[in-house]
Amino acid sequence: MAAKRQGPMGLFKGASRLPRKSQAAAPRSSGAGVLYAWDMITDALAWGPGAAEALKLSPRDLPKTGHAFAQLIEPGCGPSRQDAIAASDTSNHAYETRYALRLEPDRVVMIEDAGRWQPDVQGRPAFARGQLRVDPASGARDLLPARLKERSALLCGIQDAINEAVRVSQTCTLILGAFDRDEADEMAEIARRIRPMMRRNDLFAVLGPNRFALALTCCPAADAAGAMRRLSGLLQDHPAGSSLRLGAACAPDHTFKATKLLRFAEQSLAAATERNEGSALYRARSAKAAHAVEQAPFDWISALNDRSLTLACRPVVDAQTRAPMLTHACASVAGADGRITALGPAPGLQQANLPLLVDGRMLELAADHLARHPDQRLALPVSAKTLQDAEWLPLLAAHLGARPGIEARLVLEIPEVAIVECRRNLGRLHAMKALGVGIALTGYGAGHVPPAHLRVLPIDLLKIDGVFIQPLKRSTDDRLHVRTLIDRAHNMGIAIAAEWVDDEAAARLLAAWGVDYLQGGLFGEPQAIAQPSSLQRMLKKARG
Repeated sequence: MAAKRQGPMGLFKGASRLPRKSQAAAPRSSGAGVLYAWDMITDALAWGPGAAEALKLSPRDLPKTGHAFAQLIEPGCGPSRQDAIAASDTSNHAYETRYALRLEPDRVVMIEDAGRWQPDVQGRPAFARGQLRVDPASGARDLLPARLKERSALLCGIQDAINEAVRVSQTCTLILGAFDRDEADEMAEIARRIRPMMRRNDLFAVLGPNRFALALTCCPAADAAGAMRRLSGLLQDHPAGSSLRLGAACAPDHTFKATKLLRFAEQSLAAATERNEGSALYRARSAKAAHAVEQAPFDWISALNDRSLTLACRPVVDAQTRAPMLTHACASVAGADGRITALGPAPGLQQANLPLLVDGRMLELAADHLARHPDQRLALPVSAKTLQDAEWLPLLAAHLGARPGIEARLVLEIPEVAIVECRRNLGRLHAMKALGVGIALTGYGAGHVPPAHLRVLPIDLLKIDGVFIQPLKRSTDDRLHVRTLIDRAHNMGIAIAAEWVDDEAAARLLAAWGVDYLQGGLFGEPQAIAQPSSLQRMLKKARG
């Protein structure tokens, strides 16, 4: 086995390693998950490699927002990601759920969704990172619940109606009806009463004990309100007619896809029920935004201007001895109650490169801390946006030059995706390495960088993405994947760390597999680094 590459001050030198059988650097198994990152403030949803292939969608059809993704979740088939986050444990912000995802009118898959979220300064969820896993057995139609099969048949019929209407330059209106009480025994009578307004290619279907759908071909959006009035009139003298609520959407006015048409009609029905109105027609601009988007964003610029951003650090320990080896730093802010909140990634702004401003401030604080504490080592994350900025390298060189000797105790953490986003970043990694700092690659295991390319990168440490560590106790695929990552790193002579380690069982398992360093709630939560008294006086004076 190759000797382990040495890092600054021997940090990654001679870490203990248990003997193991070498495994080939194979691609991830078909049961492996797909990574995602969800900015809950902007609602932007970013996918890891292989997402389109795993979900069997074209890359352009992958949802780009959390709201768009939520539209694919089948109602009543499991808590959504948003619901799971709302009900999650606030001690480690971990969430886990299972739900049905409808990708086509006749294609539904069961999804296991797990990850962690980061709070904003008010403690509300602001950023989530996790992993989706498609249940391979859910592709078999005979294993799906009867409710989903019935819904699939309805959607296929609606899609056929839409396709036929578009072929002859006509339209298709979908009306959903709902009653306040269970009318399952009366659905045949309701269908009989509605039949006079149906034509040969129209479709009636029962969606539940108190819900039905009516697809009307050759019914344009302008006539949808009249169609709903007529439908209400036909059921007026029925015992359930007084509680009837209707919602409608039209194709191709609102969409060409049956799945979206049904979703839009459901939104209209919900709007009619909420407003206590008899009916409602879908209006694209009136669709209620996702709850997360309504959340007021954290004012990064103000935090930079009043210098309220500070470093919060948590220990990274030796996997075998549990001795602290370095501290992992991140941007944080103190609330009114003194509670420290570790912040997520800084968003990009058109008027300023906010990630560079934040990372520059964190570098300044980290450099001062290392200069005051010559016995400590510190790992500092650097965003992909910052790495691409031409001002970053001169800024780094200036801080290191002003504090000689700290470079050997500073490790810069670079996200694996940064190497893919910009080819010039490879040269910048070499330039940073030449300044004497250590380099860690985070997000390891997602598959952004092929194993062969890792051999030419000037890195000292690989950090396994925590989304693969969290499910180790229940996921055979993740256990196999993590073991492969560990052996691959050791075969290349690179030290390896694991994050999101929260329990003793996971820590012992990872240590037995040969992980060198561990980070997570088991070893301590982020704690703010105290500022020197002179700096505190200066900040109080500036704020006063």
